Amino acid sequence: MRFASARVFCTALAAAAVAACGHRAVAPAPTPTPAPAVARVTSPLNGVSVYPSMVAHRVAAVMVDNYPIDARPQSGLRDADIVYEVEAEGGITRYMALYLEAEPFKIGPVRSARLYFVDLARPYRPLFAHAGENDDVWGPLEQLREDGFADMEQIVGVPEAFWRDDSRDMPHNLYTSVAKLRAAAPNHGWPDEPAVDAAFAFAPRPAPQAAPDVKVDFWNGYEVRYAYDRGKYLRFIKGVEQHDLEDPEPYRVADVIAVWIPATVIDELGDLRMQVYGDFPAVAVRPGSVVTGRWIARNADVLPRLEDRSGSAVKLAPGQIYIEVLPQGGRLAVGKQTFAY
Repeated sequence: MRFASARVFCTALAAAAVAACGHRAVAPAPTPTPAPAVARVTSPLNGVSVYPSMVAHRVAAVMVDNYPIDARPQSGLRDADIVYEVEAEGGITRYMALYLEAEPFKIGPVRSARLYFVDLARPYRPLFAHAGENDDVWGPLEQLREDGFADMEQIVGVPEAFWRDDSRDMPHNLYTSVAKLRAAAPNHGWPDEPAVDAAFAFAPRPAPQAAPDVKVDFWNGYEVRYAYDRGKYLRFIKGVEQHDLEDPEPYRVADVIAVWIPATVIDELGDLRMQVYGDFPAVAVRPGSVVTGRWIARNADVLPRLEDRSGSAVKLAPGQIYIEVLPQGGRLAVGKQTFAY
């Protein structure tokens, strides 16, 4: 029994020695140093707070179809910072959507340009994406390209930045994306560059509990309505709520700007001529606020300004902006208030 106890004791000592050799002391892991916070900046297009890398690019301006039934719902309008809506011909409007911080994977359907859309785009120095143009646009665009304007036309210019979606009929099935436009542009001599300076002034403030509907009437009975909902406006065309084709969530618009620019019908198709540089009457609507003033667009080298009657910059709500360019006779109604010039 004495020998057995000794063997047990020795065995225990050996096990302890092995355990001690197999478990060396490990130094505690160093505490990671937190990455420095990246200061945010204000988007020059829509006043939203973003990271600097998101606005270190050219603006992309895309001509988007609004033909009834065939083109709706569109793709990518939800992510636009600013959307211009202007009549194209025959009472049908077309959009020019401006993109900076967001990069939607699909934008369209892409359609042709008009000269006044080119002029509206020029102050933003954008990548200008479209599919063809009216006859009177070709000559001026050719000269602008020679002067460095990034005319990303699909048919004979930059076809690699566009594609067709066979689920829709031509010509309402052409699409592009911000990523494709930015990837293709340097190959055609248009390098990326930081975005333009801010065009508008912004001032966040608490949203009201309620706000009246906003209605925009173009020619030919085409009507757009904005209905207030939780700090933003939902957008309707002839009673149909707008949303992207890929997402049923409705558009949420922060500001509506109506600008009255005279237009002249130039042919039997209803094509228009419009001089967009000048000083024009305007009304800016943000939830809980209606401001009458002036839209001042000096020339192609200066971003437009929106001023109240005293000459001060109108303060918009940060978020998506719709600019409704109305011809003479077009009307804007905000609740019981009606504006026409």
